[in-house]
Amino acid sequence: MNRAQTKKRVTNYSATIFFFLILVSPGRAFSDVAGGWVAFNEMDYDKAISEIDKLASAGDPAASYLLGLLHDPAFHRLPSGKYYQSSYFDVAKAVTLYRRAADAGDGRAMHNLAELYIMLVDERWARYKPNDIGNLASAALSLRRRSTPLLRVLADQGDAVAAYKLAEARRDEPFFFVAMDNARVMLELAAWQDDPASQLYLGRTFLLPRGMATRSGYTLDPPEAFAWFTVSAKRGNMHARVYQMEAAEMMPIRDHGRAEELARALLKTLAGKAAGNRD
Repeated sequence: MNRAQTKKRVTNYSATIFFFLILVSPGRAFSDVAGGWVAFNEMDYDKAISEIDKLASAGDPAASYLLGLLHDPAFHRLPSGKYYQSSYFDVAKAVTLYRRAADAGDGRAMHNLAELYIMLVDERWARYKPNDIGNLASAALSLRRRSTPLLRVLADQGDAVAAYKLAEARRDEPFFFVAMDNARVMLELAAWQDDPASQLYLGRTFLLPRGMATRSGYTLDPPEAFAWFTVSAKRGNMHARVYQMEAAEMMPIRDHGRAEELARALLKTLAGKAAGNRD
C-alpha cells in the first residue's frame, strides 16, 4: 500500500466509524462514551468513570474497553518499567471489562487482555499458583491469535493505532520489525493529520528497546519521541504528558534544547497545515 492509499484509508475509516457509531448507538450512549474518552485523555479518571460506568455495567463493549484501559496497569506501564496513575489499578476489573468487550468481538480488548496476562506472568502481579501462571500464558497466546485478524482488518482500513497493536502482538516473531515499520508509516500519516493518539504512539516508536530499534532500521531517539509527545499533549492527551517526562528523563541535558526545537517545529508545521486546510 502506498502513502496516498493509506492516507485515503485513514480518512475513510474515520468517517465510517463516526457514521457507524451514530447509526448503531443510542444518542445518549454515544455521547457518554465520547465524553468518557475526553475525560480519559485528560486523565480525569473520576469523571471518565462517572460517564461510562453504567454503560459498561450494562455490557456496552466500547465503554467496557475504555473502562478496562483505565484500570489496566499494563496500559500505564512506561518504557522504563515505571507506572503512573497506580491508584486506579484493578487487575480483576480490567480482566472482567476486557473479557466483556472481547466477547463482543473487540480486537483491541483481546490484544490488551493478552498484554495484561503477559504482564502478570512476567511480573507476578498476583499471587497465582504455578499452574495458574501456565494457564495465563496459554490464554495470552490464544488471545493474541484471536486478536490478530481483527486488528489486521482495522489496520487495513487505515487505523494506525490498530496497526501498532498488531505489530506489538508480533514482537516475538521474525517479522515484528516489518510490521512495526508498516505501523510507523501509518502512524506518521495519521499524526500529520493531527490525531493525538497516533502522535502518542508514533512517539513510542522512538522509545523501543535499543535492540529492536537497531534491527528495525530506526534509532532510539528520545528527543524525537519527546517532540511527538509534546504535540499530542498540546492536543489534550495528558497521557502523552507522562511520556514526555519519561523521554526527558532518558535524554542527556545537552539534548533538551534539540527536543524543544523539534517540538516547536512540529507544532509550527501542523499549524501551517491547518491554516492551509481552512483556506
